[in-house]
Amino acid sequence: MKHRRSLDPRDTILLCPQCRSARLVYEAGLITGQVYRCQTCGYMGSFVIEMDTPDPNAPLDESKIP
Repeated sequence: MKHRRSLDPRDTILLCPQCRSARLVYEAGLITGQVYRCQTCGYMGSFVIEMDTPDPNAPLDESKIP
């Protein structure tokens, strides 16, 4: 069985490419495309980092715990 990526926006987190903050707000759209503004550092642009949120039901990998 192949893993399918969920289309639910709650499964992803958007991060600022400058400061890695998740405090992004949607500024504009339509002709200009999606534009986001970071409330932490003031970055404004369409390039953002999209990251999957961790699955709370996934087994804990204890080898990665310091």
